[in-house]
Amino acid sequence: MRPIAIAVAGLLAVAACGGDDASSGPVVDQIDDAIAAIEQHYGAPQEYFELSANLEEVNVIVAVDGATAAEQGSFSIDDGLTAPEPVGPASGSTFVAEAVTFDPDSIFDQLRDELNDPVIVDLAITGTSGGSVIYDATVASESGGVLLVLLGPGGQILGAQAQ
Repeated sequence: MRPIAIAVAGLLAVAACGGDDASSGPVVDQIDDAIAAIEQHYGAPQEYFELSANLEEVNVIVAVDGATAAEQGSFSIDDGLTAPEPVGPASGSTFVAEAVTFDPDSIFDQLRDELNDPVIVDLAITGTSGGSVIYDATVASESGGVLLVLLGPGGQILGAQAQ
């Protein structure tokens, strides 16, 4: 648990140094670029286990070998795509790029309004059994608490859970 607290404290320090809301949150505006880079690398279309945007980059977990294994890469505007590497056997729900339909400019609007200046650490996109996606944001407080907030594609808060 201590490494998590240290990591959250570090992320809070990084986020506090940012300017406006858009520059101090996860790089969700780079998700489409990450998908394009991955699909150029493998050939389109791909199936994904997860896409997650943190404060610096987008991490991509790609389903390979008929979704029985996974490869993980990362993407940032500055460095481009870091070539995906095998992470081993995998299972679970997958999704394709067309299922990702959120608006990067508004996905956190309601969250910011409701939580009064939250520190949003990341946005993860995962698949469901029907091929649609789930959006969840990790929110850290200055006092060390962490919330996992389920969001709709329009940024609607659908639920929250303390971590």
